[in-house]
Amino acid sequence: MQDVLGKYLIENNIHEKILKLCENLDNDSKATIFKILTRLKNFQTNPNYQIKYTKEERQDLERLKNEFFPNILSISKGIFGWNGYFLPIRQFEISVFWHKHAMHNFSNKTLENIRNKNIIDVGGFIGDSAIVFEKEFTNKKIYSFEAVSKNYDLMLKTLELNNSKRIIPVKNALGSKQEKLQISISGYSSSLKHSEKNSTHEEVEVITLDSYIEKNPMEIGFIKIDIEGFEQEFLKGAINTIKTQKPAMLISIYHNPDDFFNIKPLIESWNLGYKFKIYRPIDFYVSLETALYCEID
Repeated sequence: MQDVLGKYLIENNIHEKILKLCENLDNDSKATIFKILTRLKNFQTNPNYQIKYTKEERQDLERLKNEFFPNILSISKGIFGWNGYFLPIRQFEISVFWHKHAMHNFSNKTLENIRNKNIIDVGGFIGDSAIVFEKEFTNKKIYSFEAVSKNYDLMLKTLELNNSKRIIPVKNALGSKQEKLQISISGYSSSLKHSEKNSTHEEVEVITLDSYIEKNPMEIGFIKIDIEGFEQEFLKGAINTIKTQKPAMLISIYHNPDDFFNIKPLIESWNLGYKFKIYRPIDFYVSLETALYCEID
């Protein structure tokens, strides 16, 4: 998103979009928005731009260098570990394992509600988020949706390595309607939204969350959505579930400018009583993993 959004900032008058995005947000969320946009615009206009990190950011980056990366253990062929978690490939994402999806952004009341209900993991990848949710955030089940065959097979290995008992892998993509689509395969960033150059493709089955819940009734406390720019299509197919159950949600908004500026106003237009935060965990990037946190107070 860095180049795309940076260019978008230069070429478009986004004053009204920024005002709309900032409505009803806390000061920390507003500061996050302006930090991201300022840095992206500086990168776009100045090829020699160097980020001026705050003291807290420098400290966090040093901790990642000293405490996270050095402790990822190569155990044997096809087994890697960090802090009691195991994966079949060396793909320990900072946002997932170090920051634990920054779930601290939710209130204690919301976290308690999540603990006692099921979780929907949209964009399950290799099951990395699911094993963190299982261990730390819910006593119920996690339904992890992953459409790419290679990732899905790796997810099954992840569940086996971690002796997972409450994660239900589902080999489907989630979107606005039932259909078959070509997905551009690019590791953790495989996308239904756009086609990567030189990427391979796979035909995947797309269903809606609403149809899945109709066939498999359950109480949902939390939905995590990270599907490479297909988030708004997912929301269209999940609107009934969201309106009736009002789960807490973590929605990635960093994949393109349309998601960054428009997902929050879209959900606000439903008048469901959600409160919002925008947060980006510290890593070595500018906008990666920026997420919208939604909860009913």
